[in-house]
Amino acid sequence: MKKVQTIDTEQKGNGRKERGGCQREGSSQKRTGRTGRSIKRRGKGKGRKRKNRKQGRRFVPYDYEKAYDQALSDLDEWFVEQMLHRGAKSVYALKEIRAGEQFEVEIYPQFRSMEDVPPEGREIKKDNTRAQKNLNDKNARKYLERLINRNFSDRDIWITLTFDDAHLPPDGDIDAAIKIIQKYFRRINYQRRKLGLKNARYVYVIEYSPEAAIRWHYHIVMDGDMDMDLVEKCWKQGSRNEVRRLQKDENGLSGLANYIVKEKHRIKSEKRWNSSRGLIGPDIRVVHSKQPEKGRGNYKKIEKYVNDMVRNQNSIEEQMKKWYPDHDFTNAAVYFNDFNGMFYIHARMRKRRSQEHDERTVAKRRKST
Repeated sequence: MKKVQTIDTEQKGNGRKERGGCQREGSSQKRTGRTGRSIKRRGKGKGRKRKNRKQGRRFVPYDYEKAYDQALSDLDEWFVEQMLHRGAKSVYALKEIRAGEQFEVEIYPQFRSMEDVPPEGREIKKDNTRAQKNLNDKNARKYLERLINRNFSDRDIWITLTFDDAHLPPDGDIDAAIKIIQKYFRRINYQRRKLGLKNARYVYVIEYSPEAAIRWHYHIVMDGDMDMDLVEKCWKQGSRNEVRRLQKDENGLSGLANYIVKEKHRIKSEKRWNSSRGLIGPDIRVVHSKQPEKGRGNYKKIEKYVNDMVRNQNSIEEQMKKWYPDHDFTNAAVYFNDFNGMFYIHARMRKRRSQEHDERTVAKRRKST
């Protein structure tokens, strides 16, 4: 009878020691647990099945905003009902995105095969970390908007820097423009060190419009720890500049962010924005079930809520208030794709401020003006 190699396991604290032994083929393999009892090891077949089942639960990443980009408000109610009836069953995910006071909810279907995804969204959605700087990409623009909302507030500043004719970078030379702005931040940080301040926290966007009167300029959002006059004096390439305090509205700093990253004709793969180190990204959480109301009722799958939101878009606000009672509702929209009769829902909210906080903010603004 053949002999096969087996492994007995001894556990010491958090470590493990393995020693070889011999056992006749056909006998059960064993290992020693903490109690000293012999425990039968699972066969390779069962382990493989478990692994396959786990892999089967994975969903393919895709760009759900591109996949579902047709506004449901453009459809007649009859067509909406038809889509609800013929739409394939699917798992829906709910993504919560927190960026400062701004809070977004995205509800979208998930798939195990890319063939089930509408063709428009089959491009894999990118992770817009610091490496993704191309503002041609809608997801990169949204990431930058959330980065600004997460890291900056009313006490910080918005800077616009321009060039005079003597200091203009060569037309289309984005690398030269990047080097110039990097020198500016080195001067800023030199002055901050003299004042005992840490290096600046910032996000900047380079804007180049060859046919505009002002071909090159920069938009910068930066922390407000340094005097605004000194911030402007550090710029040596032109005098038509602006430095002002940020002012939030009901959408936080999203209006400003959307203005400075507005979609334009851009060179493909061009790096048009960058940020300092140490900025914090948005907090993201994905769930597949929620209680009907925060802290009340049994958990239900997200897809159970979708049909009601699609049939009556006014119910989205009501449901969001039940899920997130400490937030004020701003807006919501539903999108669809008739490829599979499924939907993407986006809602925006704002964390509710106390009345005392609002009064302090108004007083600060009056004092600064």
